[in-house]
Amino acid sequence: MGVLKKIFLIVFTAVLLQQLVDAQITYFNVSVQYDSPWVCKNLKLIPVRFKGNGGDTNQLMKGGIISFEEAFRRGKITVKESDLGGGGADVGLITVKNHSKENVLVHSGDIVAGGKQDRAFAGTTILGADEEQYVPVFCIEKGRWTKKPHSFRYGGQADASLKRQIDIVRKQNKVWKEIDRQLAETDKKNPSSAYMNRFAGEEEIDSTCFHLFTRKLAESDSMYSGFIAITGKRIINCELFSSADLFVASFNSLVKSYQRSVTANDGYAELPDATVKIFMDKFMETEEKQQQYLKDHGRLYSIQNHVIHLVAYDD
Repeated sequence: MGVLKKIFLIVFTAVLLQQLVDAQITYFNVSVQYDSPWVCKNLKLIPVRFKGNGGDTNQLMKGGIISFEEAFRRGKITVKESDLGGGGADVGLITVKNHSKENVLVHSGDIVAGGKQDRAFAGTTILGADEEQYVPVFCIEKGRWTKKPHSFRYGGQADASLKRQIDIVRKQNKVWKEIDRQLAETDKKNPSSAYMNRFAGEEEIDSTCFHLFTRKLAESDSMYSGFIAITGKRIINCELFSSADLFVASFNSLVKSYQRSVTANDGYAELPDATVKIFMDKFMETEEKQQQYLKDHGRLYSIQNHVIHLVAYDD
């Protein structure tokens, strides 16, 4: 690991830990809509709604905000291998340039396939208009490192099991171990241990459910912070955002990640609301409880002393 990369990652981590004290998403400003779940097949989404006018858009949202996926589709993002002066590409960083006049939300677990290796973003951040950043990533294809990189393309969202390693554990070897487990479990082993091969040759998402959830959002006032996702008898995770604008920009990524997280062993969502409430109370009652719980079970992503994204996983 190069010296500059070490410095970058140390500073990046220190800033995130410092801003854990600035949590802004609790029961004080959001409520859980247990009585109005969004359900399709084996996936149940319980909306978490803002009590006020849609959260704190603050100065980060000037000019509007769009998802990384949308920016990529519109040709407003350039992704390339990073070289911090060490004479070659750095596997733990990629360079992302926003060519639009809008802010771009990069979501933890967003995948860029191609390059010298497939990667998944290691955290949630915002790229301002015309801004370029070195963005930390995890490799999700350990057996390939080509001299001549392929063009990058958007690869969707990691499922919640892989995202858990990204959001909490934050170690490359654990990311690879989780990918190996999934590939073996689904009989999708391949020479480069490519996570994307897990979805090769099959429909990645159920378009019926995706369109149903998209329609429900379009028919609402969109004043949501996020969802608690449930399948079978387990909680997939809870992801919340500090403003309705951020939630809407994340919506496609959230739903696609949840759909990738439902396995063949999961039945209809039947976890009692009381059990889900016990989970939520662990990190939503106070900021102090939130900080304590998320040390080991989730993460807060912050920019300019504002929490923008909370993700929590069950014990």
